[in-house]
Amino acid sequence: MPIPSLSEKDLEAYRNDLSNPEKSTGELFIKLNGLYQHFANNEQLLADFEYVSALNSLESSYASKKEHFNKEIAELKRQFKQLDNRIVAAEQKLRHGIPEDLLVMDKIIAEQESIVEDQEKLNNAETHIVEQVRKIDIEHGKALQKLEQQQNNRETPFKGKFSAFSEQIKNAEKAITLKVRGFSLLAIIGIPLIIDLFFGVIGLPTLFKGTNNIIFNHYIFLISLILIELFLADKIRNRISQMLSISYLKESLNTLGNLLTENKRQLAKTESEHRISFSEFVKKNGDALVD
Repeated sequence: MPIPSLSEKDLEAYRNDLSNPEKSTGELFIKLNGLYQHFANNEQLLADFEYVSALNSLESSYASKKEHFNKEIAELKRQFKQLDNRIVAAEQKLRHGIPEDLLVMDKIIAEQESIVEDQEKLNNAETHIVEQVRKIDIEHGKALQKLEQQQNNRETPFKGKFSAFSEQIKNAEKAITLKVRGFSLLAIIGIPLIIDLFFGVIGLPTLFKGTNNIIFNHYIFLISLILIELFLADKIRNRISQMLSISYLKESLNTLGNLLTENKRQLAKTESEHRISFSEFVKKNGDALVD
């Protein structure tokens, strides 16, 4: 099943998830990574759309130029045909010998000179057209090669780009997890210590009162530590994880939103430049895009 493209609704749904305290940070990180995978599909569609649009424009321009020269060639053939008819007519006039009438002879000579002159013009025109057709064929071939190279150059870093996003999210989650463990340990130990110090101030045995029984001397600290570990430790870890993760997740979501906006801008630009609808492109090439 193909991965769907990213939409504004997906981003809005994720924003709601970030404000939902019941969502675990692990789940939020997994979903963020999934959103980037969806956006990779947007970028792939944009790359395909730009390539196909540029290719269609090249082919359309090439076909238009070829059609123009095909019309010129057709006109040139018509003129060559007329010239052949004039040559045949001139030859027929001389078939019965050279006419004695000098006026008629002058007309025949003038016609022959005109035929030679027109034939030279047509030959030059034919050479020019052949050269122009060869030129546009070469230019079209180079343009196709350049377009293919641009597509290949874009495809090469494309996969690495989103692998880097995924790796970045993974590393950020690991770093935050380490911080959560450290801060949670400080909180879980620090709260009982504060309680122990508080009761020490009012005269109960504490860490700072000397006694030979170390367990009794710290019973308030130990009891508080056990109770916090049993009833509050998970909440403390989750709370710290939320505090450290949400800011990163929001920043990553904003980055993804900016990337989606730029993606849409490029789509609109391509539609305008090549006068092609993206929705029509997806409809016509749906099967190929899924593959």
